[in-house]
Amino acid sequence: MSKSKLITSGYIKSIVGASLFEDQAQKDITTELLVNKNSITSAKIVANEDGIIGGLDFAEESFKQIDKKTKFKKKIQEGSSIKKGEIIAEIKGLTGSILKSERTAINFLGLISGIATKTNYYVNLVKEYKTKICCTRKTLPTLRVIQKYAVTLGGGLNNRFNLFDEIFIKDNHISASQNIFDLVQNALRLNRSGKIITVEVDNLTQLETIQSLNFNRLLLDNMKPDEIKKALNMIGNKYETEASGNITEKNIIDYAKTGVNRISIGRLTHSPQNLDISLNFN
Repeated sequence: MSKSKLITSGYIKSIVGASLFEDQAQKDITTELLVNKNSITSAKIVANEDGIIGGLDFAEESFKQIDKKTKFKKKIQEGSSIKKGEIIAEIKGLTGSILKSERTAINFLGLISGIATKTNYYVNLVKEYKTKICCTRKTLPTLRVIQKYAVTLGGGLNNRFNLFDEIFIKDNHISASQNIFDLVQNALRLNRSGKIITVEVDNLTQLETIQSLNFNRLLLDNMKPDEIKKALNMIGNKYETEASGNITEKNIIDYAKTGVNRISIGRLTHSPQNLDISLNFN
């Protein structure tokens, strides 16, 4: 699985450095007071539940920034499935260095693996249908790069990364203008950079008003599966389509059955659940 273009070595070094600073890892008072400075320890990072593993380079960097001599051996590839009890990585180095680094390393592994695992769960739920699972911009502040990368590890898609990526006409744009047809028409006229244009609608009347216009993607927001079927019958294959709003594991199959191209799920990133991972000394 290839990394996001934004997951560079420079980015990893920067965010890991900020996380270690946040934890004041270099000033770990307990370790400095109580651990022999020459003590050497071997440890392993273990999955405590099944999942998809992501964040190995972040974890390794966490150990290396504290002590370049710490050895970090990956036992599984990035994006691979793992079973409860399996070893993710083995570490050997100064005991104090490992103690200072472990929480930051596990935090990255847990977050990225958790999002990848949950995404993969939804991907598998709808694998019999043509719809794809997509994330949103509902991400934790400053962690969007990591979270959207984790979604791709789980087999999901990223929608626009930021407000500059594409023209996305949302409900509040429509409310502010009071004229959805003119709004979309103006976007088409002014789109000199050739950006993708996505239009959000929450009822069939809005769709009927704009369906003669040639934009790129139609976002069907908070609409029931029956309404989405009607919308798809109205437009045929004219637009790429996406369903969003209150879609859960309990109703996602009903949405997938409509034939919509994408289903976006905000909770993949706005309420992520970490994969349970631990570091254990041998």
